Amino acid sequence: MKRVISVGTLVLLCACSTAKYEVNSDGSKPTLYPAAEVMHWPIVNGARQSPVTNARVYIESGAKFDSDVRLGDGVRIGAGSFIDEDVVLFPDVTIGIDSEVGGDAIVQRNVKIGNKVMIRGDAIIGEGSVIEDGSSIGKRAKLGKNVVVRAGATIGPGSVIGDGVIIPERKLLPHSTRIEAAK
Repeated sequence: MKRVISVGTLVLLCACSTAKYEVNSDGSKPTLYPAAEVMHWPIVNGARQSPVTNARVYIESGAKFDSDVRLGDGVRIGAGSFIDEDVVLFPDVTIGIDSEVGGDAIVQRNVKIGNKVMIRGDAIIGEGSVIEDGSSIGKRAKLGKNVVVRAGATIGPGSVIGDGVIIPERKLLPHSTRIEAAK
């Protein structure tokens, strides 16, 4: 019985893994830097610049990080924003002013997040997506590539939004909504 429980636990852990979301669309791993390390990089022309790789990360005053946040080259974080623990921000992610990214979220390459946006924990935001001002993304929601969430829209917890979908302004999608990829 113990062996069955152990195998079942391992299967569940593998099924819940986010490792498949921590790669670029071509399958390569992005270069990521611990935020605690980035904060010690010298500021050169308004960006924190790695003394080793010349990676540049733009962090406005008042932005805050919890532990184990990882940042890619070209990330921009607006004033007053908060990035919770274990968040991964791929290269070239932009986060506006007074936004929040919840714990364990993964934001893939070239994502634009507006001002006063709330992204709850464990959310996954696909490459090239845009989340406009005042929008909210629920816990464990998964957005595909090139999704556009218009201003003030809310995506409920556990929702899955396919590639290329556009969510209208101020639209409320309830818990666990599924929308297929745009054709």
